[in-house]
Amino acid sequence: MSPWYRRPAARVILAVLLSSIGITVLGGGILALMEGAAQTGRRLIELSPGWLALSLGVWMTSLGVQGLRWRALLPVRSRPPAAMLAWVVFGANALSLALPGPVGEFAAAWYLRHRYGVPMVTALAAALLARALAVLMFGLSTLVLWPIVATSLPDDVVVLVTPIALLTGLVSLPMAALCYRPAGMVRWSGVLLTRVLPARIAARVAGRVDWWVRCFAAVGEISPGRWAQAAALCLVNLLVLSVSTMFSLSAAGVPSDPLGVVFMQALTAVASVAGVLVPGGFGAVEVLVVALFPTFAVGDTADAVFVAFALRWVHMLTLLLGVPAMLWLIATLPAEPEQLAPLFAESLRGELEGG
Repeated sequence: MSPWYRRPAARVILAVLLSSIGITVLGGGILALMEGAAQTGRRLIELSPGWLALSLGVWMTSLGVQGLRWRALLPVRSRPPAAMLAWVVFGANALSLALPGPVGEFAAAWYLRHRYGVPMVTALAAALLARALAVLMFGLSTLVLWPIVATSLPDDVVVLVTPIALLTGLVSLPMAALCYRPAGMVRWSGVLLTRVLPARIAARVAGRVDWWVRCFAAVGEISPGRWAQAAALCLVNLLVLSVSTMFSLSAAGVPSDPLGVVFMQALTAVASVAGVLVPGGFGAVEVLVVALFPTFAVGDTADAVFVAFALRWVHMLTLLLGVPAMLWLIATLPAEPEQLAPLFAESLRGELEGG
């Protein structure tokens, strides 16, 4: 039996605790330098636990919306229950924090195969397409909302944020091609990469590209109605996350602009993809929240820093509350967590080869 600190639940709890301590120390230190230790202490004391609890509850609701979005893109006749998918997503998110790599996504796909007969490659590809669609919808929301939000902002803020908003929106547009022709888009990207990369690396990339092409081909055709349903759920998820953010701002005693909050939430959701290699996306989102603060709230730089770290606390607490769902998900799997990666790889290989 592995030591207690290597077990998934312990890893999540330790990661959340250490991250929370680090966030508190870093945020408190920055604020203390900006406004003094006494004022920073007052901010923490006056932080409303009621509003934070509401923010946390609404943020958790977004996981249910993500489960519905995934369900909409599963091209199977009998789709799993929405409530069960929400619970699976909840557990998979926490598991991804406990173990390296996309083990959480693989575990969720495995569960759907063994509980509901959904092919693992289909479940995995549908989940990835759901995320690509979310990036596209959030990016388009950024482009649509920015001209409206910008009309009420000072010129210096408009000059600063306009390039960020445009770049974020444009970066999301290739996701439309991926959603429309996922296998073809991956195949074309692979051809391009193999031509510019060194031969040894190109050979490995070609193998991975072929694997993903077959995965996306396994999804099959998704009806326009299903795509429309999933796109609408992306927008619902954006609104849910924005409401959670507004509650966090209320907890910090910072006035907010609802439309500006939706804009900020859409932009940071897209931009966080660029920080995917950083555990939890820590750092990238916080910097953006501070930079975008004038677009969605009223206050000074110290308020912006405090809000950025308060939002991160809510996110970390969500992962901590996902531990029961993670333990349930692990209990449904056929091996110890450390042995899951090769097992999942073998299962996917068998499905792709028709075994």
